Amino acid sequence: MARRQCVLLLVVLFVLLITLEATLVRADGKGSGNGDGGGNGSGESGKDKGKAAGDGGSGYAKGGGDKKDIGNGKDNENGKVEGNDKVGGEKGNGKGGDEKEEGNDSGKGKGGEEKGNDNGKGKGGEDKGKGSDNSKGKSGGDEGKGNDNDNGKGKGNDDKGKGKGDDGKGKGNGNDKGKGNGEAPTTHYQMVSPVKTTGQERALCLSEGRCYNKTLTCPKECAVRKPKQSKKHKGCFTDCSKCETTCKYRRANCEGYGSVCYDPRFVGGDGVMFYFHGAKGENFALVSDEQLHINGHFIGNRPNGRKRDFTWVQALAVMFDTHTLVIAAQRVTKWDDSVDALLVRWEGEDVLIPTDEEAEWQVISDAGREVLVERTADTNSIRLTIDGLVEIDVKVTPIGAEENRVHNYQLPADDAFAHLETQFLFKSLTDGVEGVLGKTYQPDYVSPVKVGVPMPLMGGEDRYKTPSFLSHVCASCRFQRPVPATQVTVNSQTGISQY
Repeated sequence: MARRQCVLLLVVLFVLLITLEATLVRADGKGSGNGDGGGNGSGESGKDKGKAAGDGGSGYAKGGGDKKDIGNGKDNENGKVEGNDKVGGEKGNGKGGDEKEEGNDSGKGKGGEEKGNDNGKGKGGEDKGKGSDNSKGKSGGDEGKGNDNDNGKGKGNDDKGKGKGDDGKGKGNGNDKGKGNGEAPTTHYQMVSPVKTTGQERALCLSEGRCYNKTLTCPKECAVRKPKQSKKHKGCFTDCSKCETTCKYRRANCEGYGSVCYDPRFVGGDGVMFYFHGAKGENFALVSDEQLHINGHFIGNRPNGRKRDFTWVQALAVMFDTHTLVIAAQRVTKWDDSVDALLVRWEGEDVLIPTDEEAEWQVISDAGREVLVERTADTNSIRLTIDGLVEIDVKVTPIGAEENRVHNYQLPADDAFAHLETQFLFKSLTDGVEGVLGKTYQPDYVSPVKVGVPMPLMGGEDRYKTPSFLSHVCASCRFQRPVPATQVTVNSQTGISQY
């Protein structure tokens, strides 16, 4: 009798051991367990390389492990994300281990690499589970609404989409169409020594994510970022959000987000195209935010019998901190592309941009910001970069005879109507940003224009008209000088307010 009881006890212990081992194996596989209070927990020592699911909120996130959510949309940058991923992946109850089993488990288990939906608490190797992140929270770097232009709405340090981030609010703009804010992971890198044999430049990515600490090398076809003959050769563009380098011309893209071209036609931060006519000889706030204000000076012509002016943006006044930088197209009787019609003025003084060597001009502002103006062609094309605020590609172009005829502008024969084609990449806009273009970067902005019509019109002349070219005052303007700025007089002989 005692022997039979002993045998039965051993059998029970064996069954318990088998059951426990099966449970531990299944914990490493697919599961849809619920995380601790918000789905995107703070798993330790690991990388979340999949789609994570958790309770308690809204948002679809593709977990990146290193504080990076990628939403749904064009080029994986069109999503609305609210999450709180911390390096290491989901919260799970697993501990360590090297198991690579697949299964379904919503409980505790051991596992190093998981290939399933794990929402439980876990400490371990690499969590490659898939699922849906439903937790609300703040994420360090969201990539949301985007069309390959780095221009996105959102809050956060490295945001490229709608989402709440840890530091900073607002929308950032870049040259990968979309809405985002903070220091864009696209361009957050440090240059390192080039390849000795070929001279190809290299960049060390510093933004958090899968490209962190990776060194990217420029293609042989465009070995450097700033080719000496920018008009003829493409420059190397480093994208640390995609871990790639590509060759691009360094010019304004009139079809891209944040562009202002033609009569004047805008493409907003929301990707919607619209026209804003303004008025001949008037000035309007294109962007007005806490740290940045940009006015556009409009030139134009009104043919006989027409009710409104044909207008173009002839000059930009960029105001930040206590400083003002002006970029303008000078009046030209007959256009010659080999003659520079571009005017740059810093604090009221004309700036000469070199045409040789680096072909750039640089100054450090009182607040310690680097202000850099680079030629991107031999004449009439530059890029302005104001550290931490904005990057602007500008090209001076005329109205040609054929264009004048087709549109019936009826321009005078002694004026080429030189004007600006521009594209803006904003880096630290707030949610309350205003301006004809600026308001389209508000997180919840919905365009009022009629999409699909040949010429969708945007109003707002009364809200954004400023009393002078260098004034930051308008009905809806937000910019305020930190201290009273020195008033700069605009000389009509220099081609800024000549019309």
